[in-house]
Amino acid sequence: MGLDIFDIYVTIDTEVVELGTCDADHISMIVLLHALSEKQTGSDQVPEDDYSVWVYLPWSSEKKEVCSDNDILDVFRLFTEHKQTQIMFEIEKRPYIPAPADLEASSSTPSRFMGDIPDVAFSAFEQDLFGNNEGNNEDQVRLGDDYGDDYGDDYSDDSGDDESPGMRAGDDSGDYGNALAVVPEVPEEVCEGTDDFEDLFEGYQSKTDDEYCSDEGEEISDDKLARVVKSNPFKQLVGCPIRFEVGQTHDSVYTLRSLLTDFAIHEGFNLNKVKNDKNRLTWACMAKGCPWRIHASNVGDDTTMQVKTYKSEHTCHRIYKSKEARSKWIAGKFQTLVKSNPGIQASVLSDLLRDQFNVTVDTQRLYKAKKRAVEVLLKEHEECFKHLRAYAVMVQQCNPGSAAYIHLLDKTSTFERMFVSFDAQRKGFLEGCRPFIGIDGCHLKGPYGGVLLSAIALDANSGLYPLAYCICEGETFLSWSWFLRHLRIFLRYPDEKPICFMSDRQKGVIGALKMQWPRASIRYCARHIYANFKVSYGGQKLKNLFWKAAKTADRFEFKKLLADVGNINPKAMKYLAEIEPCHWSRHAFDASIKCESVTNNMSEAFNSMLKDFRPRTYLQLMEFIRRLVMTRFQLRKEECNKWTTDIPPSVNKKILENSKESRILRTLHSGGGKYEMLGVGRAYTANLPEKTCECGQWQVSGVPCSHALAGIRHHFGVHGDEENLATFIDPILSKSAYLRTYNSMIHPIPDLCVWADLDTARVDAPPLKRLPGRPKLVRKRELGEKLKAAKTGTVVCGSCKLPGHNSRSCKSEKTSGTTKVSNTTEADVSVSSSQTQPAATSSQSQSQPPTKRQRARKGKAAVGSSQPTEVLTQTQEKSQLTQDLNCEQFRTVSVMMCVVNKGAEICGMEEWICVNGVSNVCESSGMGVSNVL
Repeated sequence: MGLDIFDIYVTIDTEVVELGTCDADHISMIVLLHALSEKQTGSDQVPEDDYSVWVYLPWSSEKKEVCSDNDILDVFRLFTEHKQTQIMFEIEKRPYIPAPADLEASSSTPSRFMGDIPDVAFSAFEQDLFGNNEGNNEDQVRLGDDYGDDYGDDYSDDSGDDESPGMRAGDDSGDYGNALAVVPEVPEEVCEGTDDFEDLFEGYQSKTDDEYCSDEGEEISDDKLARVVKSNPFKQLVGCPIRFEVGQTHDSVYTLRSLLTDFAIHEGFNLNKVKNDKNRLTWACMAKGCPWRIHASNVGDDTTMQVKTYKSEHTCHRIYKSKEARSKWIAGKFQTLVKSNPGIQASVLSDLLRDQFNVTVDTQRLYKAKKRAVEVLLKEHEECFKHLRAYAVMVQQCNPGSAAYIHLLDKTSTFERMFVSFDAQRKGFLEGCRPFIGIDGCHLKGPYGGVLLSAIALDANSGLYPLAYCICEGETFLSWSWFLRHLRIFLRYPDEKPICFMSDRQKGVIGALKMQWPRASIRYCARHIYANFKVSYGGQKLKNLFWKAAKTADRFEFKKLLADVGNINPKAMKYLAEIEPCHWSRHAFDASIKCESVTNNMSEAFNSMLKDFRPRTYLQLMEFIRRLVMTRFQLRKEECNKWTTDIPPSVNKKILENSKESRILRTLHSGGGKYEMLGVGRAYTANLPEKTCECGQWQVSGVPCSHALAGIRHHFGVHGDEENLATFIDPILSKSAYLRTYNSMIHPIPDLCVWADLDTARVDAPPLKRLPGRPKLVRKRELGEKLKAAKTGTVVCGSCKLPGHNSRSCKSEKTSGTTKVSNTTEADVSVSSSQTQPAATSSQSQSQPPTKRQRARKGKAAVGSSQPTEVLTQTQEKSQLTQDLNCEQFRTVSVMMCVVNKGAEICGMEEWICVNGVSNVCESSGMGVSNVL
């Protein structure tokens, strides 16, 4: 028989009760009555009264009596044939004895089961029930016995004896909720008498669902199985708690286990896994006496699980140390976090668990979870290398003309370097960008390490323009040379056109530039030059002079600034003079480049964008860069179309700043577009037709300086041509150049799953390298770099209430009535053990204080002394001090106490030495006075 789900309703005493949904596998007479009793009274006991059961047939308007479990199976079959989904039972209170399905196999055969029950006087109704029924009511048609044997065989347990009744076991009768369950198979030995038979069903409640039988049955048709699976699938809404209900289906037992684990951790209880195989799952709350319990089993397709019984009530208290939060579960929850930050501490994971899931676990479990997550991350990194060749193929297929080169170690398939640049980037650079490229490398934080080398240009609006990037083994001459060589080949840059590179003079980069780009001019990052300069020549004055010399475009001012450096420190001037000015000072830059940058901030800014992806796999990093550049092309193209002038915003901002400075200048026009500007300091000349100024700023940047703008303002006043301000700006810094830069597009690349199976040559991962010693948690900071601020903030003294120190290091004197006496050691005075010690010895001890070792030995002897020490009261101390201290300098005797062992006792002060009128040493303890009252 196939599996169909029906809605069960029962009419009893004119009341209609909805019992929920059920199928033929989980129904019997006893279960039907049990479910009805639970719905009506909430009782978990099988009703003691006897009932007569009828079923209403809607297609014939008839009622049929249901006398056994086989009759119920007949009912389900008839309703399936008539495509009905609702079954209405009618139950009356009458004497009734439920019988197993095999008893109805043949009405003419005496039942062995009933024959074993002695001394039972059957009524006429009961005799009619077991085979002698010749009912006179035409509306009450008894279901035929022709199906009894078939259904008894179909639902028998193949694993049992031939003589066993073969009934299916049921779900927990106490856990119905909205569904019905099944009674267990009745063992033969318990049916030897009436009392045993009644005890079997009295208060029946299964503690292990389906443990008496197998869930295997006949094959289910595809359409009926699809109906079961689609009837009530589990749906998890974002932000909503997990909810289970009877009849709910789940994709597999693994997804159901995962959901139950999440549910148990969220609700705060541990699980008792009664049954936990691929076909059946019965989990309960581990707390003693708690009724929470769920049972699910396979619907017949070997994967889909359906909740058969579920009791959601909890009577236990919430727990916070969950056993279900195992290392595997923790690793799954924080896998993404560990990906982005492999060095995350276990304490951080502990705080996140407590905040997000209200769970605390031991530290060892956290370390195991982090180790699992890192292992998964390492596997992802290793798998990444298998797809690099396929990725290179997709780059060239989706973006024709692009470059994606892979370099392997000699005579091996081990990865070493990869270069990527798109055709749209090349066209945009050649058509609209200034011929200025910043190159730099940033270290990657994955398990295989490596360095990302990048080439960054600037567009007309001074925006970052990533041109090419390369993943390699490190910043070496070979890696830089390989990267710059492929950049030269891919760009196909004309030899006659100027180009400039900016670098930080890292390992091998200068030599590689001179080899691969011999005609290019090279700038050094001024920030890195000053970092080396200040190691030997620090100071704020030299710093200011250095940066003024680097940023000035006037060669005369540069010479004056360099001379000022020599006046302060000649060696500092010599150090700067050894570096050619064309590498670091603006006045000596190539004017055709039209870029005044003295630092490599554009490359540093690009590296900062990759912060979260530096620990990711090489493939994820390259895809992030591609998507970043792809979207930036389109966004900037759309923004440019909204500009109202032909001058880019950054250029317009600079013009406004220079215009403010030009207002204080006095302009003298000599004719032919030539001007002389007078202001505070020296005078400057400007030539508008040639776009030059004596300060040099206009030539280097391509934007009119303040002196040129003063002449341009006079020119506009004479000719009235203010709208043509863009004609005095270099064409490379225009809207049209900006549009040419982003005119092309980078096409998207399909997801990895589409091209992962491309037949390409194998690429192996490089060997893992681990440096000796513990990995550094904090990077080395440059000299003079600000340290990270302390979390505790400013320290405030508890005595004087002033910031910057604590009470132990406080040097201020107390202004109260008591005099503060400094703790002194034997270095200040010498303690004599008796009054008869010669004065010369005391004087000699005072002049030669004991060494640190002698003080330590004496202190140990005093503390470890076994001689009894007399503890004096304050009165005795005062009296003794008055007698011992016969010194004219003492007007008032203060009570002094030497406290040993944190105030545990007061040592006996047998003798005090008076030095300069201050009694401050206790002989018995060898310690200074710690308190003065």
